[in-house]
Amino acid sequence: MTTTGAFAEELRSYMKEQEKSPLYGKSFFEGVMAGTMDRTALKKWAIQHHYRTGQHIRAFGGIFLNTGLSPLDQKIRRHIVENLIDEETIMGRGDDAHWALSRRLAEAFGATPEELAHPRVSPAAVDYVNWVIELGRREYGLVTLAAMSIGGESRREDSFERTVKALSEKYGLSREALEFFYAHMGEAEAHGDPVYQLVQEYATTPERQDKIRTALKTWCEKFRAAQEGIFKVAMGVEDGIEAVM
Repeated sequence: MTTTGAFAEELRSYMKEQEKSPLYGKSFFEGVMAGTMDRTALKKWAIQHHYRTGQHIRAFGGIFLNTGLSPLDQKIRRHIVENLIDEETIMGRGDDAHWALSRRLAEAFGATPEELAHPRVSPAAVDYVNWVIELGRREYGLVTLAAMSIGGESRREDSFERTVKALSEKYGLSREALEFFYAHMGEAEAHGDPVYQLVQEYATTPERQDKIRTALKTWCEKFRAAQEGIFKVAMGVEDGIEAVM
């Protein structure tokens, strides 16, 4: 069996490969960097981003549900509480709840209350959301936490900083409108890195390691597909579907 330390290093190596592509998708990233995306497309992107950000909170509920009272379970729940302080309150990183900051970004591009209440979203993004929520419902909490936090929060690529710079310089967005990105800088240290230690405590059998490995790889594949789908809807290449908030 792979030792727990070697397994954690395997996951780190996998994520280094993932970092070669920007978190928000290559097509979107290149368009923003070049300043060639029009504001209507950026509005459609931001509306879908707001939908997906909010739905992540539901997946955290499954992590709570699928833990017990062991010392490891307590660490898992405390980690989620720290996440939720950021996601749901004004007491974390950023000047408002992260879900509210994603709404602020969409409003900066002209999104209306009606568009935000009844978002038109890529089918691939809806598929991703449904998958991650279902994963939280049926798997032990750390399996879902590893997929979400290692997949989305342990990356160290600089696309956030470059995206902020382009949105500020090429599209005139203010610091307030871009607060979502500022609040997520340093995510690896805050929410990603600690999960590797939790994985080492839990992944003591080949079966457990395989569950985490599979969940992480599937998360990355589905998130990437969602990103590209969101971009296609934003650019009018693909029709979105109305999503339930």
